[in-house]
Amino acid sequence: MSVNVTTTCRDLAELLPAAQTACRLLFQECYKAGIKNIFITETYRSQERQKYLYAQGRTRPGQIVT
Repeated sequence: MSVNVTTTCRDLAELLPAAQTACRLLFQECYKAGIKNIFITETYRSQERQKYLYAQGRTRPGQIVT
């Protein structure tokens, strides 16, 4: 996977197998409970992306997001 610090990763395949299973089970349980509008906002976040987001509003322009 190429790392782009400005792009959010929502690919479940980037998670460890146990986390992939947990996400799928969560989706199933939500669907059974009538919650159909659910999504994962971010799956994998590289250390580089974390540093990029942490800098926002501190050493880089923008509002603090972390």
